[in-house]
Amino acid sequence: MEMRRVNTKKAILGVVAAATCFASVADATIIYSTPGTTSVTTTVRDNIIVDGAGTTVNVGTGGTIRGVSDPNLGMFNAAARTRRGTLHVSGTGRIIADSGQDAINMTGNPSVVRLSNRATVIGDIVNEFTPPGWSSEATSPVRLYLEDRAGVIGDIRYAGYMRMEDNAWILGDIINPLSGNLNLDMRGGLVAGQLQMGDLNDYILNMSGGVILGGVRGDAGFMDLTMTGGTIFNGFHTGDFVTGAIHGGNIFGGVDITNVSPGPTSNLLIDGGRFNASAGDYLFSMSHERTGISTASASLDIYGGEFGYLEQGLGFFLDHWVDFSIYGWGLTFDGSILSGYLMDGSWFSNAFTFGSGWSGTFNINNVMAPMALTASLDGLSAATSLEAQSVPEPGTMGLLAACVVAMMMFGRRRLAASSILQRTY
Repeated sequence: MEMRRVNTKKAILGVVAAATCFASVADATIIYSTPGTTSVTTTVRDNIIVDGAGTTVNVGTGGTIRGVSDPNLGMFNAAARTRRGTLHVSGTGRIIADSGQDAINMTGNPSVVRLSNRATVIGDIVNEFTPPGWSSEATSPVRLYLEDRAGVIGDIRYAGYMRMEDNAWILGDIINPLSGNLNLDMRGGLVAGQLQMGDLNDYILNMSGGVILGGVRGDAGFMDLTMTGGTIFNGFHTGDFVTGAIHGGNIFGGVDITNVSPGPTSNLLIDGGRFNASAGDYLFSMSHERTGISTASASLDIYGGEFGYLEQGLGFFLDHWVDFSIYGWGLTFDGSILSGYLMDGSWFSNAFTFGSGWSGTFNINNVMAPMALTASLDGLSAATSLEAQSVPEPGTMGLLAACVVAMMMFGRRRLAASSILQRTY
C-alpha cells in the first residue's frame, strides 16, 4: 500500500491537506517519522502512523484524529498506529475509530502511548505481541499510560507494561491476548469491565488503588500478584497459577484459584485486605490437582485480613493438594468452624469445607498475644477498678468486679503458651 510521508515541521499543513483531500483510503495515511515533537490541534479525517524512535506526536486540545477504516490493513486497521515512537493524547485531544477499526494499534517496537488530562479514546487500544518473559516499566518495549481524567470507551487488548492511575477510566475490559505477557500497575482509576488474562502467558498484577468492577478472570497462565489497595468487585476467579501476597484492598465476590499442573503451583500469603462473598458462593476456594509425576502442593498462608466482614458466603473450600496455614492466637477448630484472632488483631470465624480429593495439610499456629494488646487489657482492668472504687453502690461495684474478673480471665487465655494443631489427610 502506498503512503504519503509527512515531515513533522510541516505536519499541521499536511494534516489540513489530508483532512480536506479525500483520495483513496490506500493513499490516506499520514506518517510522522522525523525526530522531535509535533502537535496536532485540528481535526484530521485520516489515519496516522508514528514511525520514529525519536518521534513524538501530541494530539492536544482541539486535536482529533478520526480514522478511516480500511479492511485491507487487517490487524493494523487503526485510526492511529505507533510503529515506533510516542503518541501522547493530552488536554481534550481525541482519537476516534471508524466503524470496523481500532482506535490505537501499538504493535510496534519501541511503542509508547500516554493518555493524560481529559483525553478521550473512542475505540479499542490493541497490542497483540510482546517478547517472552515479564517486562518492567524500564525494560518493556511497549508501554501504555492512562492518567489524570483520561478515558477509553472501548477495550484494552494489550500485552506489555501498562500503568493506570488518578481518575482515569476504561468503559470496557482489559484483555490480555493469547500471544503476549502483561504487567499491569494499577494505582487508581476505574475499569468498568473485567481484567481478563489470556492462555499460558505471564502476568504481573500490582494493585495499590483503583476499582475493577467486572472482576478478575484468567486461564492457565502464571500470575505474580501484589495487592496493597484498591477494590475488585465480582470476584477474583482464575485458573492461573498465582504467586504473591495480598496486604490490603477489597475483594467482593470471593476468591477462586483452581488449577491442574504437573509442576507449577499457587502460593499465596494474606496479611491484610478485606474479603466478602455472596450467599451460596465460597469466600475463598483453592484447589491444586497434580498430574504426571508432580509432587508439588499449593499453599495458602493467612496472617491477617478481614474475611466475611460483610458476608461470608459458604466460607472456605480446599481440595486436592493445598496446604493451609493460619497464624494468630486463641484459634480453635471444631471440625467445621475455625475461630480466633489473626496476627493483625482481626477476628476470624469461618466455616471450612474439604473436597473429596483433599490431601493437603491444615495447620493452626497459635502464638502469644501481642504485648500492645496485653497492655491495653491490663490498663482497661486498672481503669475499671478505679471507677468501681469511686462508685459506692453495691450493685454497681458487683457488676464492675465481675467485669474485671472476666477481663483477667480473658487475658490469661490470650497469654497461653503457643500451640500448633496440625491435621493431615
